[in-house]
Amino acid sequence: MTDRNALADSLIEARRAGSIVTLSDTPSSLDESYAVLDAVMERYGEKIVGWKAAFTNDAAMEKMKTPEPAMGPLFGSWVFHSGESVATPDNCARLIESEYAFTMARDLPARDTAYSEDEVTDAVASLHPAIEIAHSRVDGGFDIGASVLIADHCANFAFAYGDGLSDWRDFDLLGQQVTFSVDGKEIATGTGEAVMGNPVTSLTWLVNKRSSRGGGVSAGQILTTGTCTGMQPVARTCSLVADFGPLGQCRLDCTA
Repeated sequence: MTDRNALADSLIEARRAGSIVTLSDTPSSLDESYAVLDAVMERYGEKIVGWKAAFTNDAAMEKMKTPEPAMGPLFGSWVFHSGESVATPDNCARLIESEYAFTMARDLPARDTAYSEDEVTDAVASLHPAIEIAHSRVDGGFDIGASVLIADHCANFAFAYGDGLSDWRDFDLLGQQVTFSVDGKEIATGTGEAVMGNPVTSLTWLVNKRSSRGGGVSAGQILTTGTCTGMQPVARTCSLVADFGPLGQCRLDCTA
């Protein structure tokens, strides 16, 4: 079995140093992967301000060699507001995802029975346009797949979100075109259907995954549901815009 604390420490140090590690011992199951991620969350010393869902469509799950999506934390010092800048190391994968995110109005604690979609949406305060920068600190992590990426901070580098919409329930999450642009040039489009068929489905899955792992989610936390526009690699220095139509935009500048 993987030494979860030793692996967690090496992944935390790689994150802090902006370095890449080569692993001789990797988790052999998703349970082991989440055990390492638990150790990362315990030992990193960063406040968790939200949660992310990953691999939220069949193609992504197949590519990442997993039968289900994945869940991971958003750490406070790596969460930004729209319009801010984030520095990335030269070795960062900088795979950009345009996502629907939700801020929670109240706690949904862990419990034995699953939360319904109605219960989850009733606990939402607002809907936001968002960008995630995905990255793996493990050499070949995206080729190895979910067993390593889950352990490695669930492949999160940074996250940014724009102003929220509290009256969001009539917003067309499935039909609204999401456009992702780099330095003013449109490079990808998509819709919420790419996210488990509906971002609300992904949100509900994420809440229940947190519940099943004994944690639940808390009021004020932001939950992001997976990419509408695929994973788009970008240069180290660039300006990003994810445009969600009437919901608004999320902007983020990448710097050296």
